[in-house]
This record gives sequence, structure tokens and C-alpha cells, in this order.
Amino acid sequence: MNNIFVAVSPGGIQENPELKQLLGKMKRTLNDREVEARWVRPDLWHVTTAFLGPLAEERRLLLLEALRRWKPNASDVELRLHGLGGYPTSEQARVLWVGVGENQEFLRLQSDLADFLSRHGFEITNRNFHPHMTLARLRHTQSLTDVIQLGGRKHFGDYPVREFIVFHSLLEGNILKYLPLARLPIVAGIGS
Repeated sequence: MNNIFVAVSPGGIQENPELKQLLGKMKRTLNDREVEARWVRPDLWHVTTAFLGPLAEERRLLLLEALRRWKPNASDVELRLHGLGGYPTSEQARVLWVGVGENQEFLRLQSDLADFLSRHGFEITNRNFHPHMTLARLRHTQSLTDVIQLGGRKHFGDYPVREFIVFHSLLEGNILKYLPLARLPIVAGIGS
């Protein structure tokens, strides 16, 4: 796996004391069950807005150049984080995630990004957009129902979106790593 994707990061989420406490409980629960989980580092928490798949180096450079020129039509976009879930289901999960409420400003920003990338010759994979923030990936499919119930439908707060992050995800051995290639501030303007 050697993929490129564009994401946003909920500004300040790493400092949420309730989420930190909940993460500790979830980690202990999975450790007690001897479940192998790879936790995403809080400084790399993100919500994917456009998945581009594998790109050659030349295409990556063109992507970064185009995004540096983009002025999204955005103002005060916030992410509302609430509830936990498992993918593909909580009973047969490989991924543990926090949900993201779909608000009009965020959906418009994601749609504007998709349109911008398309106009610049980048194809976004044909996946339905279901915003979420991955907390952990499991080595083997597991039921996470008890872990998800620890957080319930809890609201973890509203967080500003101030930048896009272009990530390169790669598999090293059996460990998925997210490497930020660029952090691009969202500067409100007229989309181009």
C-alpha cells in the first residue's frame, strides 16, 4: 500500500481530556483481551477528505503545487466529533473510529476540494464520503462492541479546521504509517 490522500485535522483534539481518558480505558480493555491494535498517534489524527490512491512522484509534486494555489471558499469550518464505531461493523471490526457530524460547511469544503482536484486532473476514488477519524487498526477482525460502549454516543466537542494535510500512507511490514507530505493552511477565498 502506497497511497496519497488529503485530510483535515480537528484543531486541538489531542488536548481533549475526556478523549484521552477514554483512549486509556479502550487500550486497557483491548490489552486485557490480548487484541493487537495499532493506535494512530494523536498528532496524526485526521479526517480524510479525498483519497487519491497511489501517485507517482511527479503527480505528487503536481498535486502539492495545485493545492498550494487553491483558495477554498471556506469560512469557520468545524468538525463535530461524536460517538465511536467499528469498520466494517462493530461486531466484525478492523478499525475503531470516532464519528464526524456532517455539517454543511464541512461537506461544502470536501465537495469543493473534490471539484478542484478533478479540474486539475486528479481522480478521487469512487467511495462514498463517510467522515470519521480513525483511532486504531486491529491486526485481526474482532468484536469491538464493548469498547465502543465505553464511549457511547458521547460528544467529544467541536473543532476548527484550519489546514489540509496531504498524507502518504505506506505499509512497512504489516504496519500502516501516515507520513505528512505537506500542511496547507485553509485561507478563505474564492475557489480556483
